[in-house]
Amino acid sequence: MSIDARPSPARVSAAAAVAFPRWALFGLLAAYIAAGLIGRDPWYSDDLAGFGVMWTMAHGTAADWLLPNTVGLPLAEEGPLAFWLGALAIRIFGGLLGDATAARLACAAWFALATAALWYSTYRLARRDEAQPVAFVFGGEATARDYARMLGDVAVLLFIGTLGVVLRMHETTVEGAAVALIATALYGLAWALDRPGAGATLSGVAVGALALARGPLPAVLLLVALAAALWIVQRDPVRRSALALLAASAAVVFSLWPLAAFALPADLRGAYFTEWRAWAWRSVGLPGAGELSWSARNLAWAMWPLWPLAAWTLYAWRHSLCSPHVVVPALGAAAMLLALLLGEQSSRTYLSLVAAPLVVLAAFGATTLRRAAENVIDWFSIVIFSFFAFAVWAYYFAMLTGTPPKMAASVERLVPGFVAPAPLLPVALAAAACIAWIAFAGWRVLRHPPMLWRGPALAGGGLTMLWVVLVALFQPAVDYSRSFAPMARELRLSVAQIDNPHHCIETHRLTPAHRAAFAFHGGVRFAPEAGGVDCPLALQRDSLRSELDNDPPSGDWQLVWEGRWPARPDEVLRLYRRAQD
Repeated sequence: MSIDARPSPARVSAAAAVAFPRWALFGLLAAYIAAGLIGRDPWYSDDLAGFGVMWTMAHGTAADWLLPNTVGLPLAEEGPLAFWLGALAIRIFGGLLGDATAARLACAAWFALATAALWYSTYRLARRDEAQPVAFVFGGEATARDYARMLGDVAVLLFIGTLGVVLRMHETTVEGAAVALIATALYGLAWALDRPGAGATLSGVAVGALALARGPLPAVLLLVALAAALWIVQRDPVRRSALALLAASAAVVFSLWPLAAFALPADLRGAYFTEWRAWAWRSVGLPGAGELSWSARNLAWAMWPLWPLAAWTLYAWRHSLCSPHVVVPALGAAAMLLALLLGEQSSRTYLSLVAAPLVVLAAFGATTLRRAAENVIDWFSIVIFSFFAFAVWAYYFAMLTGTPPKMAASVERLVPGFVAPAPLLPVALAAAACIAWIAFAGWRVLRHPPMLWRGPALAGGGLTMLWVVLVALFQPAVDYSRSFAPMARELRLSVAQIDNPHHCIETHRLTPAHRAAFAFHGGVRFAPEAGGVDCPLALQRDSLRSELDNDPPSGDWQLVWEGRWPARPDEVLRLYRRAQD
């Protein structure tokens, strides 16, 4: 029974608000981000294309840093910020770790920023009076600090338990940076409730950095959402100055990039930014029926389990929709959903951007679920993650032994010709992850713990376990399927036999990922995209699924080499030599 008159749907006892053990939380986060960052090649295609920009910057000139490109191919899309951090990591740690692994240190940095910002955003919002649970008649309710800390833990656990985030946080793309910056903007706004000037400035810096990383569309929409939330939760005259600081700091941060580019030749920067502005306008459009259907289908699985909890938060706190802990993440989520719908062809790269505000919103739903609903979610996580872990092990043994035959045939179709190794350490790590999962699930089933973080911990722990098992057992197979290293080395040998290996190669129908792979793994020196250089060799990509790229390079050429990627038999790479007069 409670005596509090506030319309709070949260009823949280002191036992339910016990913090998640710190050693377990940090161990879980370390396992989540470490798996998949080391011991592999850049994966085709987004991961490889992003790495190519970072690698070009790290080994290039100031123009490469300010005007992102992939080995001479301009990338007049998105922005340079995420690539700057990866390139800096290559410059500092590339000699020690290798360029590919060093670049992925940026992924770990963005993940650390994202989790810290989400924890502190939720903590600050939960400490406010509007978000507090009701007091019990005879005492025993959670203190404000314990309640807020527990919700911060819930937010982080939900984040690592989100299906659509795990792969994107491990790739050298802009998505990890964008998620971290959105979370930082939310934290800045939560901080602005107590320190309007500092908090609004931090939010503006994060929004400006988001524009530098992901382009103007999500940044502008997030800026509008944050300004609206600030207008709702703050009072005059503070909110006017806070809004000015928010907008001004965002504009200043973004302007640093084009201002720095003034040090470059006018024709070079002019052509690049003209193309960048064209991309910015081209990337915005009204969605059609197909795009709306695509977004709904993919959001349903990519944002699981966030969207059911976020929807429940809006319902449970329907009498407090203008409270900061509801309106701030709700408007942020609405802005990112709008970015997904308005983005060009509803690109999947916008999916993960919805996660950060949904995490904060969903965390406040965890304190209002009824016991029966909590049990259903807990059992769902236990059953689903246990089933998929069993399936992963079954496919691994089928890959090694050929039994069961149907499973082995399925693996062979995905990685034809792959000979699976059986190293002891990865198998031991996968087994340890499963044992830890069984122990945690058994504790939940046998002890019936009262802590409210148990459901989010099952989601975060289950997905982390599954990710560790997948990486440990199947990373060699994924490398075989998604790495261009063998073909690049084969091309390098062919070039050395045909002509001077230091001569340039013209490209025909190659994607940025192809250019990055052949330059990094094969040491190929491509001709500048602007042209003006006659190279003795030309490399063509021909996709057998399309007739649009069947034509060879223009001019008089002789075919001297042809290569196929084992995992993509429908794609052919052809090397031509210019005909001798």
